[in-house]
Amino acid sequence: MDRDGPVVGIELKRRWLLWLLPVLLLLHIINPSRAWVALIVALGGILAVAYVWARLVADRVRLSREQYYGWVHVGDLLEERFTLHNGSPLPLVWIEIDDHSDLPGYSARSVRSADGGQTIQWRTEGVCRLRGLFTLGPWQARTADPFGFVQVILDYPQSRSILVYPPVVHLPELHLPRGAATGTGRTSRSALEVTTNAAGVRAYVPGDSLNRVHWRTTARLGDRLDTLMVKTFDLEPSGDLWIVLDMDAAVQAGEGEESTEEYGVILAASLANRTLTENRAVGLVAYGTQPGPIGTPSPEEGAEPLPILVMPQKGKAHQWRILQALATVRAGGNWPLDRVLAEMDRNLGRGMTLAVITPSCDVRWLAGLLPPMRRGVAPTVVLLDPVSFGGEGNADAMAGVLADLGVPSHRIVKGMPFQPVVEHKRIGRPEFKVLRGTGRVIVVED
Repeated sequence: MDRDGPVVGIELKRRWLLWLLPVLLLLHIINPSRAWVALIVALGGILAVAYVWARLVADRVRLSREQYYGWVHVGDLLEERFTLHNGSPLPLVWIEIDDHSDLPGYSARSVRSADGGQTIQWRTEGVCRLRGLFTLGPWQARTADPFGFVQVILDYPQSRSILVYPPVVHLPELHLPRGAATGTGRTSRSALEVTTNAAGVRAYVPGDSLNRVHWRTTARLGDRLDTLMVKTFDLEPSGDLWIVLDMDAAVQAGEGEESTEEYGVILAASLANRTLTENRAVGLVAYGTQPGPIGTPSPEEGAEPLPILVMPQKGKAHQWRILQALATVRAGGNWPLDRVLAEMDRNLGRGMTLAVITPSCDVRWLAGLLPPMRRGVAPTVVLLDPVSFGGEGNADAMAGVLADLGVPSHRIVKGMPFQPVVEHKRIGRPEFKVLRGTGRVIVVED
């Protein structure tokens, strides 16, 4: 983070001392006295010593900071290690670290001291509470001579981005509809090749392989049909899951961590993780904004949202693509769910599963589910109860309408306990000091 070294600055903190010297000199000229001379020599000597002290420190003191991890999840402990090397023979009575990182709840500010020729290390840590893209740095180090007259500023302008992913949690009892559950499914499309889905039997025709003969049916027919019966097979659906996350700002409710926006992101990340673990492909669609970290001003009202489209794929690497998209997306713009579903319709093929995560209780968007359902797409809805988050709507009535359409739904309320899939434990790293002269290491326990 600081390979190019700091920008060094030296400044006089009490500038009135410089004006005091000519005043003392003028007093000595007007009324010569040894007292004025002593004061001039003493003040000049102190300023000279202070400047030399500050110059030695500025030239030979260096700091560095290291980040233990390049990314974290919400709830993880972010840790950094700072190293201070005092290469001058003079002690550092104090040195103040001022950090300008924008990660909420984390600060690397501290005050340290070091003897001449000493190297010390310490650790800073903080729990990541919000997802998003943040920066660590820039940062400054300030120190001064023992009198506090001359200040040394070591400015480290470098910064590093850190991406905080949403947490992946154990899902509540979310049962996806048939065709996307674990295992194989059935469709009405016949297959020319052998699959795991046997649909029925038919009469043997020349060219059929003997390994497709259904001997039990053939034997049961006996003399009634003087022919062999062979099995027919259905195509297996792909089982791809499309997750549609409703990020329309007009339907969101709640604030901060306890909002429909954050709950929706957590559920989308966790549902994707569970499906990928089952070795099935997952895709993600969301129309939101990506202005920066959570907590920054929202985009102007009416701003056009950005389409976030992650095509369905399998594998662990694909999970990080989805998490990266979810880490920075925010609710915003004016792109209602019915419009999102209309745009998605062309990507929904037979045998796929559609999971809609929304706090909207407006029945108008349900019309967007009908065309894909007629093509064999199996939808399910994760309904974030807006009333529990302080919003408006009737989740129970919405669930009833979905049930009438044959669409399963799951109601999520504010305060649902989320248990992380992986418990992130703190790994203690002791603070230690290395004495340059002897090489002795002093360990400071937490």
